[in-house]
Amino acid sequence: MKSIKILAVDGGGIRGIIPAVILDEIQKRLGADLARSFDLISGTSTGGIIALGIGTGAKNAQPYSPAELVNLYVENGPAIFKKSLLTPLRELVGPKYSPDALQAALVQFFGNTEFRAALTPLLVSSYDLQSQLPFFFKSHRIAQNPQYNWPVVSIARATSAAPTFFPPLHLAREMRNYALVDGGVYVNNPSMAAYAEARTLYGSSTEFMIVSVGTGNRQDRIAYRSAKHWGLLGWAKQIVPVFMDSVSEAVDYELRAMPGCSYHRLELEDLGPASNDMDDVTPQNLQNLQTVAQDYLASISGRLDAICAELAEGRGSDMPGIGRARIPA
Repeated sequence: MKSIKILAVDGGGIRGIIPAVILDEIQKRLGADLARSFDLISGTSTGGIIALGIGTGAKNAQPYSPAELVNLYVENGPAIFKKSLLTPLRELVGPKYSPDALQAALVQFFGNTEFRAALTPLLVSSYDLQSQLPFFFKSHRIAQNPQYNWPVVSIARATSAAPTFFPPLHLAREMRNYALVDGGVYVNNPSMAAYAEARTLYGSSTEFMIVSVGTGNRQDRIAYRSAKHWGLLGWAKQIVPVFMDSVSEAVDYELRAMPGCSYHRLELEDLGPASNDMDDVTPQNLQNLQTVAQDYLASISGRLDAICAELAEGRGSDMPGIGRARIPA
């Protein structure tokens, strides 16, 4: 019996270039769109945008390639994370960036695509401030409940609304209102959430393969002598990367110990010349992110061979109305 194949992509702002480059290599080796290779694709924040790009028919009823997603970041990143002399003052009293450029890029990329255009089950995370509860966008629920169908632009905007960087997204449907922020506040590495969802979706399956793609280990070192003096302003500059990194590392530990689960974590341990920052969109850093990702791929070529060999055996599901049956020829 073939294993259920799961793809999970981390958050990390402009560092989404890294997983996009990695996924481009995997797709080239497989010789098939990733939506045809995975039974479930999940993503958080920048990883949510990637999941929507490769997992919906947003490009004339076909998915975008990971290479096209790299171009999305390179071409639109400088406008999305545009800084000015007033940026340091602005982030003291409100979100660091206006969402306008992000919204414009998402509209240009996804257009009027709806979530029902998913080519395989998709799980995209966000967090609702009003209910103080996780909020998952689940494409595979649409067939039973049309209320799960949202504009893909709205989903992408919600999952990438990183606190302190962008304002929350307000969504309303009938009598319910949501104030949605980046799912990275609780699930920056969505692998465990994706595994739990796949266990529910494919209940008769006992073997699961997870390919988890990160945006690079920040390797931050915060000394006690610095942190002990932090108040609200000090923590405000550090809390987002701290909670995102800690959540990701906890997921790694848990899934590696899970029976019946083949867990493959693809993560650069050292970003080298590339910046740790989620919003460094200087031309040099945009190039550095692509370079370190390519160098990483060269260093794990053997591992990639093994991963792609496992993926090449095919998806583990053949459920009517889910996954393979929904992918157009």
